[in-house]
Amino acid sequence: MKKRVITVLLSGMIAMACTIGMNPVESQAQEKVHTENQIAVQDAEETDDSVITVSAKNGSDIARELDNALKEARDTATDSNPVTVKVVAGSYKLSSTLHIYSNTTLDLTEGVTFTYSRTSSNMIETGTNGTYKGHSDFNASLACKGYSGFRNISIIGGKWLGNSNCDSSLIRLFHAKNIKLENVTVSGGGCAHQVELAAIDGLKVNKCTFKDLARRKSSGNLKQEALQFDIPCDTSIYKSTYLDGTTMKNVEVTNCLFQNVPRGVGTHTLLNGAYHENIKITGNIFKNIQEEAIIALTYYNCEIKNNVIENCGGGVLIQYFKPLSSSVMSTIFDGKKVYKGQVRHNAKMVVENNRMTIKYTKYSDEVCGVKVYGRKVSTTEKDKKNKTIPKKDYYISGVKVRNNVITTAGHGVHMMDVQDSEATGNKITGKNYYAKDPRRKKYDGVFVDLGSKRITTNSNIIKNMARSGVFTQNYSTSMIITNNQISGCKQHGVQMFNKSTCGKLSRNVISNIKEHAVHITKSTANISGNTISGVPYGVFVSSDAKGKIYQNTYKSGVKKKVYVGGKTSGITSKAPKITKKSGSKTSMTVKWKKVSGAGGYEVQYSTDPKLVSGVKSVSLSAKKTSASMKKPAAGKTYYVKVLSYKKVKGMQMYSSAKAMKL
Repeated sequence: MKKRVITVLLSGMIAMACTIGMNPVESQAQEKVHTENQIAVQDAEETDDSVITVSAKNGSDIARELDNALKEARDTATDSNPVTVKVVAGSYKLSSTLHIYSNTTLDLTEGVTFTYSRTSSNMIETGTNGTYKGHSDFNASLACKGYSGFRNISIIGGKWLGNSNCDSSLIRLFHAKNIKLENVTVSGGGCAHQVELAAIDGLKVNKCTFKDLARRKSSGNLKQEALQFDIPCDTSIYKSTYLDGTTMKNVEVTNCLFQNVPRGVGTHTLLNGAYHENIKITGNIFKNIQEEAIIALTYYNCEIKNNVIENCGGGVLIQYFKPLSSSVMSTIFDGKKVYKGQVRHNAKMVVENNRMTIKYTKYSDEVCGVKVYGRKVSTTEKDKKNKTIPKKDYYISGVKVRNNVITTAGHGVHMMDVQDSEATGNKITGKNYYAKDPRRKKYDGVFVDLGSKRITTNSNIIKNMARSGVFTQNYSTSMIITNNQISGCKQHGVQMFNKSTCGKLSRNVISNIKEHAVHITKSTANISGNTISGVPYGVFVSSDAKGKIYQNTYKSGVKKKVYVGGKTSGITSKAPKITKKSGSKTSMTVKWKKVSGAGGYEVQYSTDPKLVSGVKSVSLSAKKTSASMKKPAAGKTYYVKVLSYKKVKGMQMYSSAKAMKL
């Protein structure tokens, strides 16, 4: 197949064209030599890709000639025969916007630097707001709806140096399929976002650098992501495009560097019911970010893995709603049409194997390693366009925060109105709290709040937090807090407050805590199997708390083991003495001697000799001295233990007991 080579010739250059494999007559017929700054066309037997080579004097303004080359690519490129526009090495000025179209690669890999001299508009964008394909404003026309505007566009290599007096993004691409940015460096600019992308299906951003974006002094609450994923729904948000509310999907951001920018990568526009899908942010480095490194706003099926987040004001911010309703959109086409999206809850999101160092800044949403946020709208609220937001719980679920290393001057993990999620296997260390931070004494390793439900906090190592290792409050229910190692916290190991509930607060190792290993107020918890040392109080329970306390181990340095409703003595019961036990293939029976003063008994049984996993239980009144149970698994060997308990205020205080084989 023949290769069509098109060379843009600039002032002072001579155009020469030849045809390989043709006789002189054929060559003369094919050769088209134009005057200065025009295009010469030649054919060659090489590959099926077309190439346009652009060369200019170093330091000159290349904008017009390069844009002409991109237009030539626009008019000749097809899906089967894409065009590469290649710029020869050099440093060039851009005095106007470049426009790139479908099936085009802009190749800057030879060592190209662009410096923007204009004080308005983007350095490069998809399409045109002029006439194209019969539309007087193509980018804002129906032809650009959804992902149909452009396809198969790549920008490879090159440095894009923004103008500090220009408030437009450097690179702006939208309404497209199959977009790639690779080895691109963007630096500086006076813009909100260095690269601003919207309505793209199939985006790959790989080995790119985003750096040195200054915070805009007049920005107020403006969020400045260096790499922004947006939604074209309103002129105030994403102007000069088709405002149909199309989201991003199938996005990969890999092996990039974000340095000295207000925010790293993410989204701050929330269109109620719209979700960005299939997002992967992996293997990137974030350094010296004033706010959050990653902002996953209404992301669905998202992986945030193996990133290094260093010296940043926040790590990962995950939101399925906004704290301020005035930041929410409900309409598209500049408020002319209500967006009809289905509200989702299950984010299917994993934040895993990231390494974070979080510092205090006054700009971040919150000083926190990973924050997961939903919100219940229970009163009449208005969105940005003064439309009423439907009253409902916009909670988020299905978030897994696993195996991250977080060194933080704030919270480690903070969950608000979150359901069916987990914080497991993380190493969280409190460090370098800022003396002027007004919240410096109120930070926790894992903080669960705002009516969250069914959150598992398991196998974390939490050290030196300003307040508690794990803290749940405000109607956060059905918690599981197990197998954590918590030490060195300034207040409590595990704290529960204001109608929180925890079915399993067990098998945690809690040591060297300034106040209480476990502190329960106005909440319900089953506290068992924890190992506690080096604390003034092991378990502190207020008179308005409920639950169970049993079989915790208290080691050296514990001054008071248990404090319940003002009492520290006479609150435990003796262990029952088993008088008979028997078992068959399908059932088992156990008998014991009555314990004086016991309020009741509990029989626990399992196939686990230590009665840690798969434990079932039967509660019995103080009058009972025997129990018969059917074996859940016939023919299996079971182990059993019998505990007595006393009722102290709202807590059941259990005796110790040993497991016995049936």
